[in-house]
This record gives sequence, structure tokens and C-alpha cells, in this order.
Amino acid sequence: MRTLLEPLVKAGKDGVDMLCADGNMRRVYPILAAYVADYPEQCLVACCMENRCPKCVVNRKKRGMPVYSALRDPDETIRLMKRHAQGHAPPQFEKQGLRPTDPFWKDLPHCNIFKCFTPDLLHQLHKGVFKEHITDWATESLGGSEPANNVEIDFCFRVMPSHPSPRHFKLGISLVSQWTGNEFKNMEKVFLGVLNGAGDPLVLRAVRRVLDFIYYAHFETHTDASLGKLKESWKLFHDNKDIFITKGIREDFNIPKIHSMQHYVDMIRALGTADRYNTELSERLHIDCAKLGYAASSNKEYTTQMTRWLMRREAIDRFASYLQWAIPGYLVELNDGAAMEPEADGDDSDEEEEDIAEPSPSSLSPAFTIAKKAPFGRVTVTSLEKDYSANNFLTHLENFLRSESLLPRRFRDISATFPVYKRVVIKIPPVVQGIHHSY
Repeated sequence: MRTLLEPLVKAGKDGVDMLCADGNMRRVYPILAAYVADYPEQCLVACCMENRCPKCVVNRKKRGMPVYSALRDPDETIRLMKRHAQGHAPPQFEKQGLRPTDPFWKDLPHCNIFKCFTPDLLHQLHKGVFKEHITDWATESLGGSEPANNVEIDFCFRVMPSHPSPRHFKLGISLVSQWTGNEFKNMEKVFLGVLNGAGDPLVLRAVRRVLDFIYYAHFETHTDASLGKLKESWKLFHDNKDIFITKGIREDFNIPKIHSMQHYVDMIRALGTADRYNTELSERLHIDCAKLGYAASSNKEYTTQMTRWLMRREAIDRFASYLQWAIPGYLVELNDGAAMEPEADGDDSDEEEEDIAEPSPSSLSPAFTIAKKAPFGRVTVTSLEKDYSANNFLTHLENFLRSESLLPRRFRDISATFPVYKRVVIKIPPVVQGIHHSY
């Protein structure tokens, strides 16, 4: 990171001339303002142990309490690191949970790295607080054995009424082996209803406050009122969380992701809404930059081959961007990689395995994406008209075939079935825009 951010040292001190959006050149002083990372990387960058908070100096045994602690100070941290390296063993070094590190950010101008850490909706809230903690605690609170509790929760998920918006877990959740942000969000939509009637009312209150916090944290715009509700949800969770200690499920709540909720209001005020820093946005890069690159290698010395593969893709993308700029209406058709994997629990998914269809002879014709195999392979005309509301299907098909000079003889006597797809994605050519100057 020091090598990557080295240009910011001089640029942040002396400034650089940059072209602004209005077409004017201005002197700009770029700085490191936000740092998106998961919890282990945050602790590494903050030079602290992984049982400490990377933003504040709270005692590791008080992270589960609604108490406020002093924020970490970059100048003091660097001073303690230097004194520890010189063998002085300052008591604050151990008290703040620091570890010997040479921080890359020490020379960056106007940089408070501890205020740069951003909220992480995916790993902190969806995967962490909700799935790894609240879901397990609420399931255990049902009072039976672990298998019996899982069976009960699965049954409650199965009998939930279907709705076009949330996903219906037809086999429950215990058989889902590959969890993504979509699964977490769909669970959150119905989880309170799943527990209603089966769980302790005090458990429901704690779960509801966590869900309220997650939904408030997802807002794309915030006001003082919405941030007040976010903070209120955090406080009410702490007011109701002791039910898990009473039931013997937890001894304490000294969990990093639980503690991170305390900093959300301040982080949103300083850096903006949490959705713009969500690590879910970069999850796709695991496929685009890692899995596809590894699949293209010989599996031997793959790091070098993956790096070369990425450099070539970047060169292709740059040249494709140039062609789109140079040739009005030019459509770039690139295969983005492997198809999506089917879901592990066997449910019907809207995310079918897709493959780019063969390109049209004209580069200006829209490309389309469709599943390799139709989810419903043999559907009769009667079913099309009755179940899929394709009224007068044969009439429209006959008109189309006649317009293309493909209409067979005795068309109406043909008994045929048709494949039905859930969706087709049509890619239209980009709209070419230019800058018009008026003199």
C-alpha cells in the first residue's frame, strides 16, 4: 500500500493541476479519505490486535457495552510505535492493544486513517451481526436441541406464504451451503415473521432492533431524524440483548461486529451513506479477477499467469473504450466469463445460468443474453395461454412466421411444445454523447 499510495504524499503537499467537471484547470490536493476493508485488514492497517476496535481504544472486555471511548489518534499511535521500537515499552502500547507495524499511512498528509475506515454492510451487518450471531442465537433460544431447533426454523421458512419480492426458502435455510448478500437480505425480510409465535417475545424485541438498525443503515440518503432512528435502534438492542445471557446462550457480547454498530452514525456523518462503501459491490471482482484468471491459467505458477491475463483484459477494455469513442454507435461484445452457479438448496432461482448468444452479423445490432437451458422445457400452447397469459399465441406466432417466410404447411395442425425462459436480457447500443461548446 505504501508503494501504491506514494504519489499521494507529494500530491497532497504540493498539489496537482486537474481538469474539473466544468472544464477548468484547478490546483487540487488529493488525500486518502476513505479505506474500504474487512475487519482483519482494518486491524492490520490500524496496527492493533484483532481483539480490539480499529477505530477507538475501548477495552476489549467492554466492546459489548453501549459505552463511548476515545478515538484512536494517528500521531499518538506513531509515537507509541516508535517508542516501542526503541525498547521503551510504553504502557499505553499494550493498553491500546497495538502491535509492532510500520504503517504505510504515516507519511500521507492530512490523513487520519482511523476516520477513513468505512461501514461494511455485507460483512459487518448481513453476514456478521445477522447471520453469524442473531440468527444462531434466536434459533438456539427456541429451547430444544440443536437439530430440533433447526427443523423448527426450516419448517417456519417453508410455510411462509409466497410473495413476488422476497425469496421463498422452500427447503428451509439449513441446506443452503453458499450464502450471498441476496440470501441474507431475503432472510431478513421474513425472519421476524418466522420467529413470531415460536420464539420468546424478548428475543423478538432484540431481533427486531437489529433488523431496524440494518434497514436504517441501508438508507441511500440520511437526515438527522433517520440517523437518530439508527442510533435509537442500536440503544434498544443493547436494552434487550440480555435475554440471550438469561437463556444461557451468551456470556458476553464482546464481538467486533457488534461493537462496530456503535460507529455507524459517526461514519455516515463523516463519509456519507453506507451503501457507497458496501463490500458487496466488489464481491463480483472475486470472479472477474481471481476465479476467471485462475481458470485461464495452467494451474502452475498461476500468480504470474493471472497477472498477465488481467493486464491483457485491461488492454482489451481500454482499446474497446477507444473504439466506442472513435466510432459512433460501435457496440463492444465481450464475454464476461463463466455462468452463474445454481443455488445449493435446489430452489428455483431467477439467476439462471447464462451464456452470451452468438453475435449478430451487424456490430450495431443489440446482443442478448439468455439461459443455456430453459427452466420449463415442454410447455403446451394451452398452458402458454392459460398459465402465462400469452393470449392468441398461435395467431401471433403464425403472423411472425409468415412475415419471415417460414410458415410451414398445415401450421394449425402441428402439435408442438415450446420452451419457456424466465428472462432475456437485451443489450442495446450505448448512447453516444458529446460535449458541445458555445462561443
